[in-house]
Amino acid sequence: MVIYPRLTYDNFWRKGTILTPSSEDSKHPATDTQIDTLEMYWKASAKNEAVTLPNNLGEEREINSVAILGHNIESSGVVIALEGADDDAFAGPDLVTRILTYNAINIFQYFTAFTKSHVRLRLTKAGGDFTDYPQVATIQCGGYSEFNRRPVSGHTPGKDDITGIEESDARVVFAQEKVILDEDRYFFEGLDDVTKDIILALLEECGINKAFVWCTDYSAANTSSLWVRNPELISPVFQSPNFWNWEIMLKEIA
Repeated sequence: MVIYPRLTYDNFWRKGTILTPSSEDSKHPATDTQIDTLEMYWKASAKNEAVTLPNNLGEEREINSVAILGHNIESSGVVIALEGADDDAFAGPDLVTRILTYNAINIFQYFTAFTKSHVRLRLTKAGGDFTDYPQVATIQCGGYSEFNRRPVSGHTPGKDDITGIEESDARVVFAQEKVILDEDRYFFEGLDDVTKDIILALLEECGINKAFVWCTDYSAANTSSLWVRNPELISPVFQSPNFWNWEIMLKEIA
């Protein structure tokens, strides 16, 4: 079976309206899960109850992928669920549940699609309290898009350092040191018109500032997914009818 890259660029969670969570640390509100940084996060203020973090998407959306980023969920004893419903009651026969597989720090998962106007993250621990106050930095959920080609063999991993450097008259260096981030670059040949349209939609939706999920092997999503942004916008290049070449640059989100 040939596995093609997938990306999720239209983050329904970011566009929705966060509803009242089960509990919330006033310094770490639930709306921080809509921001593309791991430095800000939602944190529960209770450890002795099920955690629920609901979101009104505003309209029905088809969802088949999710990323739970920068979390501190315990590695055992906790059921991690993404639930969908027709309203904020999250009850009755319309409720759908997708159980997520634990992965440390970041969870990336694909599942059978559901179409709902409300979604929520639900964490439950049977038989006891959470060890620590649950927290999640960013949630990204939406519908993935899949390319019709794999990248040309090989890719170009690298590093990016945006540290600001200044020199005094005596040539003494002063630096505002920044975190060094991972970069990567892939090149594609022979993309069809459908994939070309996916790329253009990605560029329009995310630009150079919004994050998206890039996955090279969805059968091992947790080890093959990156949460990234475009450091620059690169357009597909027409070669012949229904045949496009494209290069993508990826920059890690801190």
